[in-house]
Amino acid sequence: MGDVMMVRKDSVKKSGVFFALVMILALFTFFKEVYATNNFLPTLSFVLLLEIMVFNFFLNDDDVFSPLSIFSIMYSGYAIGGYYYAGSEDYFGKFLEFINISREETVWLMECGLLYSIISYFFFGCGYVLFKKKIVFFDQSSGRSFWLFFSRYYHYLAFPFLFIGVVYWYWVAIVTAGGLIDMLIYFQAFRHLVADAQVSVLPYHFYYSGIYIWLLGLVVSGKKISLYFVVFSILGLVINLSQGRITLAITFLLSQLFFLALLEVKNRRKVFVSFVGLMALAFGVYFLRMLSNSVFIGSEVDVFSKSILETIVGGGNVADLQQLVIIFHTFELSNSLLGATYIDWFRNSIGVFFGSSPSSVGLTIKELYVPESSGAPTPGAIGEAYANFNFGAPLFIFFIGVAFSLIYRYVMSKGGVFLLLVYSVFLARFIFIYPKVDSTMMVNFLWGVTPFVMGVILLRIFHEILANCQNEK
Repeated sequence: MGDVMMVRKDSVKKSGVFFALVMILALFTFFKEVYATNNFLPTLSFVLLLEIMVFNFFLNDDDVFSPLSIFSIMYSGYAIGGYYYAGSEDYFGKFLEFINISREETVWLMECGLLYSIISYFFFGCGYVLFKKKIVFFDQSSGRSFWLFFSRYYHYLAFPFLFIGVVYWYWVAIVTAGGLIDMLIYFQAFRHLVADAQVSVLPYHFYYSGIYIWLLGLVVSGKKISLYFVVFSILGLVINLSQGRITLAITFLLSQLFFLALLEVKNRRKVFVSFVGLMALAFGVYFLRMLSNSVFIGSEVDVFSKSILETIVGGGNVADLQQLVIIFHTFELSNSLLGATYIDWFRNSIGVFFGSSPSSVGLTIKELYVPESSGAPTPGAIGEAYANFNFGAPLFIFFIGVAFSLIYRYVMSKGGVFLLLVYSVFLARFIFIYPKVDSTMMVNFLWGVTPFVMGVILLRIFHEILANCQNEK
């Protein structure tokens, strides 16, 4: 009886929060529509946010760290963009300034983009909830001989990896910028510094691998996350940031936080607070990157001359409507790519060893419209789907939802801590970023997980050798 009452109270509380948010958003939308230069964008944004909230409040089993929730966070950028561009006169994002599209066509395509994002999210959500099931992680690796071995000897691999990674990081700082302080100051120009010095950052992965092995070792051995681990993990964040890779740096920590949240429900409140803090840090570092770039090229610092939304939304740093406008303007049924871009991640993974250039929808658009001084736009998951399948794109997104749901269900119900950590990297470095970028983010997942997996395999080989030696005796 007590459990039933508790469930009812939680349900009432959840419904209350939902309707309070709906009322606030409705009032905000009404205000934006009244003063909008481009009508209907706020209303369509409200519909998208309402749809996202319905799926996450009532169809997601209160699972804040599920693929549906994590995907939805970045996907909400389309609605934020709709509210932002509703008041625009001439500015509709930095990438659209490179393309000759009339204002009227831009606004029309943004309305189409919001409608398309609403339809696509509905298909994604339906695909996800079709196979979802409320589950709590069950560790099936505990007690096995290898993991007992791993819990005793993981530090013999993790700590040397950390040492190699941090020493190499310091050496790169010396040969590229003359020291750590200068490298951190000019972190936005890191690619140019590395190219001039002709050095590789591949050994940095020793450090990241060491952190993941250390984290796995702490969990397998039943130890608490120590302050020492937190400090070294944050240092890994700094090593990533020193390359100017804000997204990779944030997702490096996010993957660890997701792992702890999925491992035990009691960790989720602390992880959620840390997640919010990391998002705030990401925005702060983005402005520091602009400052770093200004200092490096010797120009006047104009970091605060733009609004936050102009920098974040207009700069294409979230899932953004301007990207969909470009996609609609560029791709028609006659020139659909028919799924060709979904092997770009594989081509980009191995192509570097054979001298081939990277390939993606964003790079194709850059070649058509964007000058060398700018980076490539990111089409987003639904933008890439439209470029490939045109009006059939929502159906493809439906199967993406199905795939995410089945993967999550399998890992949580039948996996062990090793598979859970691999999945957590996938959640942070692919699912979280996928709505903004495209399927080539699979490369970031592979680079994030492969060195760590190889380290675990190395320990497994040592375990097998020792076991065979004992059996022979």
